[in-house]
Amino acid sequence: MQKLSKFNTRYPFHPYPTGWFIVAFSDDLSPGDVKPAKYFGQDLVLFRTEDGKAVVADAHCPHLGAHLGYDSKVDGDSIVCPFHGWAFGSDGRCTRVPFTKLIPPRARIRVWPVVERSGLIFAWHDLDGREPYFRIPDADESRARPNTGFHRLHDDFGGAHPQDIFENAVDFGHFPGVHSTGRAMSNGPIRIDGHRFMSPIKVLPPGHEDPDEADAPPPMSFIDAEVIGGGFTRIESHSPMLPGLTTVTYVGGAPVDETLTHYRVMTFLLVAEDCPLSDEAITEIDRQMTEVTRAEQYSDGKIWPHKRYVARPMLSNVDGPFHAYRDWYAQFHPRIDADFSMAEAAE
Repeated sequence: MQKLSKFNTRYPFHPYPTGWFIVAFSDDLSPGDVKPAKYFGQDLVLFRTEDGKAVVADAHCPHLGAHLGYDSKVDGDSIVCPFHGWAFGSDGRCTRVPFTKLIPPRARIRVWPVVERSGLIFAWHDLDGREPYFRIPDADESRARPNTGFHRLHDDFGGAHPQDIFENAVDFGHFPGVHSTGRAMSNGPIRIDGHRFMSPIKVLPPGHEDPDEADAPPPMSFIDAEVIGGGFTRIESHSPMLPGLTTVTYVGGAPVDETLTHYRVMTFLLVAEDCPLSDEAITEIDRQMTEVTRAEQYSDGKIWPHKRYVARPMLSNVDGPFHAYRDWYAQFHPRIDADFSMAEAAE
């Protein structure tokens, strides 16, 4: 049986890192919708005000403890408790108590920092309660083609730590091993900018291992993977065989508790203004790519629940920069179990 750290996980670091985490897709939440959620071991409520603002808040009413995610309603900018009708605005302050104008001055629910973009709802988490100290970088997605790609929540991939999930950005060997591509390798130096870790990758066609061989074809695809904080990855990929098309993929890992991580994936196409492909061709390419990419999520997902975290992996000269990635990600760990790390390394 695998040993567990003091966090009751197979990892030597706290299960809840710091960063922006994808807690919902935008189309999960229409104006007036209310949904219960649980992340970072805490009961939460998600709602959208009538004017369209997405809100993530602590779930329980401070009055007598009702869970606001069940049977509440939205009234304008406020969520109304189903128990006694207390209302709380999108800033968390109590806006109404039935039958009185005297509102307890401390009556409020905690509202989490939220950013909504690219069809995703991100919530900020920091175990020590710090406000966001970095922002989600801007990305030009103005050429996104509507109704391409797919998005899906997986709750069947176990409790993989987000660091483990995003390690794919430097795990060149997993591309042929897991996804049946040709050899993958670095396409340039790793770039680190504070909370951003950028890994350029090129993938050769199947059957080719050396990009310098005399008859080597061009790489099958070029990938720019960027891990942003402790909570998600944004990936752009393109192929010389599909001029003018770029696939954007967001992958998020949001811990529900120490045993389960919600894995969310969203993909869509950017179509360049000078793309030579017809609309019909783009539609068919998107259909085929979506079918493959949707299925490929399970190729990774079936491995994570059963793997062991190796603090000091035995690497070869063709492996990616695991140590650089892990050293960078360490800034998002609020706590570590140093004794567990040392014991694991000694085995």
